[in-house]
Amino acid sequence: MRFAKTFMSVIAGLLSVAALAVTAHAQTTVMNVGGSSAARNFMGTTPLNLCDASPLPNLYVSANNNLWAWTCNQGGLPIQINYAATQSSDGINTLLVATGSAGSFLNFLDITQTTGCTGPVTQTRASDGKQYNQTSNCANSNTVSLPVHMGASDVAGSSFGQTGPLGTTQPVIDDSSLTVATTAVFPWSIFLGKGVVKVSGGAPAGPITNLTRLELEAIFSREAKAQDWTQLGYGTTANGTTLETTSPIVLCLRNAGSGSKAMLAQTIMINAKETVLANSNVIFSSGTSGVLSCIASNPRSIGYMDADQELSFLSGGANAGLGYAVKVDGYLAHDASLTNPKENLECGRYAYWTYERLNRRGTSEGAAIDALAAAFIADATSASTIALLPVGSYWDAQSKMNVFKNVDRGPLTLSPLSVPSTACN
Repeated sequence: MRFAKTFMSVIAGLLSVAALAVTAHAQTTVMNVGGSSAARNFMGTTPLNLCDASPLPNLYVSANNNLWAWTCNQGGLPIQINYAATQSSDGINTLLVATGSAGSFLNFLDITQTTGCTGPVTQTRASDGKQYNQTSNCANSNTVSLPVHMGASDVAGSSFGQTGPLGTTQPVIDDSSLTVATTAVFPWSIFLGKGVVKVSGGAPAGPITNLTRLELEAIFSREAKAQDWTQLGYGTTANGTTLETTSPIVLCLRNAGSGSKAMLAQTIMINAKETVLANSNVIFSSGTSGVLSCIASNPRSIGYMDADQELSFLSGGANAGLGYAVKVDGYLAHDASLTNPKENLECGRYAYWTYERLNRRGTSEGAAIDALAAAFIADATSASTIALLPVGSYWDAQSKMNVFKNVDRGPLTLSPLSVPSTACN
């Protein structure tokens, strides 16, 4: 009898351990985040801040860099954070319906599919030495449809109301039912193809150093006087030494629903509308990756993207030398010639920026997801954690800003969150 009792106790203990193991496995917290494609580098790298150092976190990235997935432990408990970079309107619209209902889904990277994947390769984050395993180039079709728990948008719903290309629209969105956290400060830049140059004495004179808001407004609205670089006093070159006879401007634009497009409308296109007519010189893209490709492959081009895309055009970048950022009204979002490259942004001299908005439903997604979302938002707001990110040399914390704005358009006002820097005088 004693043996039987002992045996039953052992069995009960083993069953208990097995149950705990199953429960622990089942308790992996999965949070699906989607929306802004301009924020993909920011949203895709922030999760590492939440991960324990051991065991090594795992990052999976699609070939087009639009789908990211992290698996790791947070405080000893397993988590998975998925990000789908589509467009900002998705970061609002998918949350205006209940989780799991029609309209709440986006396609996320399915890490159980391995087609095209290479790695894993151990990576080290330069800013703090934190390591992780990265699996790259996973087929863009390796997806699974999942409901969105948190959305990323570059602008408020009220900043939409777009058309482009003709026949594609995104009306103003009422996002008043959502809980919105304004996190990092997010600057855009104007980028030019490598062939666009200044002209002096009938010869190329190096990259253009500045464009005014009025010039940009004329260019993006396709005014008759601003459809060729020569009409603005500039030119293009195919070989770096000889000017081309004609230099038609190639516009690299975003589709309606894009936060980047909305931001251009709010801060640049004040007196004119961005063109809606697509043709061989007006190319619309559904995401930032499309604009990046458009600029890299068209030496006569101009387009707008998040400022950190400059890294792709710098030495060592995937599109090194194929494009460059140009000043707007005399300033860059990131000026490497300054001791603090973000000085113009922080001082309010550069006004082409907004806050990355993280949107959530007013109802709970469950305690575990709610807690993970809160931790993510805290990191996306913190100056110390933003500084750890590769895009941290472009993006900024609100606490670092000497100015703020209540709406995407502005105006800029002195910030109560910080003491104005002497550099801003």
